Amino acid sequence: MITAVAQKIWTCRGRTVQFGSPLVMGILNVTPDSFYANSRTFSTELAVQRAAAFVAEGAQLLDIGGESTRPGAETVTIETECERVIPVLKALRHRFPSLLLSVDTRHTATAEAALAAGADIINDVSGLTPDCGMLELIARTGAGYILTHANGLADAGNLLTDPATCTDRVRNDLLAAAQRATAVGVLPTQIQLDPGLGFAKSHAVSAQLLRDTQHFAQLPYSLMIAASRKRFLGALTGHEAPERRGAASLGAALWAIQAGANVLRVHDVRETTDALTLFLSLNSNEDQSHV
Repeated sequence: MITAVAQKIWTCRGRTVQFGSPLVMGILNVTPDSFYANSRTFSTELAVQRAAAFVAEGAQLLDIGGESTRPGAETVTIETECERVIPVLKALRHRFPSLLLSVDTRHTATAEAALAAGADIINDVSGLTPDCGMLELIARTGAGYILTHANGLADAGNLLTDPATCTDRVRNDLLAAAQRATAVGVLPTQIQLDPGLGFAKSHAVSAQLLRDTQHFAQLPYSLMIAASRKRFLGALTGHEAPERRGAASLGAALWAIQAGANVLRVHDVRETTDALTLFLSLNSNEDQSHV
């Protein structure tokens, strides 16, 4: 049974997303070093081909990233990030005029360039402490804003380790960050929360946050869960390699949806949409005798 939560909407540059059912966001990494090798693309042409496949498989959103945030990844310059992301974004905007496009960046300059090139959403993993000017940019442009609880990128000094207290901590941090955003003019409906599974959090804490998805779904903001192929799933299942974590990712996706998540950010679009189609069909009150 799917958890009953208040109807949510998400406004992204004049467009309103009503979450009658969950949406699937495909991950499009224009990087050489993202943690899951099969998600990497190395040219605009290849990225557009993969994006087209994602759309055909059921993705309603795409998230384009030009800088890996995996533990130990090297930072890149804003120039490099833009060189990777902007051509792909422009090509996708031309090919899919109505598709919701997100850019995964923590840099205001990259976000501004992306929005000028046609992005609808900024997915900011530094949402607790955004780059100077990021919130004002989101307020001015009306972009959708994914506010992630990153707790510091791969910084062991900020590692959350206590499953007993982590949900309250993350919930309160996200609410405080959302209030900072609205204080400078970002509309509550522009904000989508992401508890940041795997970001400076122990495996046990990430698992507990996923277990407590319902607590985040009850907040007055839409909710994204991004568990796909992350390391804590490997710790739970005994699969160290990201390539072996596909089945666990589907399990995490179904758990998140039944607990009220609105968006799933995933590497495996076809498998996730198939699983969701079956899950939502079985949860429907409609007569299924014709199937």
